[in-house]
Amino acid sequence: MISRSRLIRLYFLTAGGTLLWIAAIVAAPYLRSRGLGQAGWFYACFAPLCHQIPDRSFFLWGFPLAVCARCFGIYTGFAAGVIAYPFHRGFDAARIPRLKMFLLVSAPIVLDTGGNFLHLWETGHLLRFLMGFLWGALLPFYFLTGLAEWPAAGRSSRPASPGPPGPPHPDQGSRRR
Repeated sequence: MISRSRLIRLYFLTAGGTLLWIAAIVAAPYLRSRGLGQAGWFYACFAPLCHQIPDRSFFLWGFPLAVCARCFGIYTGFAAGVIAYPFHRGFDAARIPRLKMFLLVSAPIVLDTGGNFLHLWETGHLLRFLMGFLWGALLPFYFLTGLAEWPAAGRSSRPASPGPPGPPHPDQGSRRR
């Protein structure tokens, strides 16, 4: 059983981290527009997570965001899901949504990403953003529940068996006292 206070703490830590994450994405073009060198650091931080192709990115202050439109949709959707979490689930119990819901929400982004990757079609920024947003909005319901249950997952209701004794350490038993 997950304590209410633990879930609330994790919720506010996740909300704060999510806001910082989105602020960093927006900070990159702002800093670049001001000619500040720190912009490169922000872009570099997101490079392992996103292709950062300018043609697939939203622009602010004349420069692309640190992530593409789809990734920005996922992150802002995650933020929206974090905001919606207490209104939908509350803090009394953490429950993972049904697999059917995950598959239903994941299907559009998987199909679109696959179609774009295989060059079957090219999706515009807004549609990429919206599919990312939809998928991202569901993720906090898995993330917060998983995070809240994580330490308890390794614990067992029965005490661990000590197991058979192992061989003595080479330094033990050979010394005379």
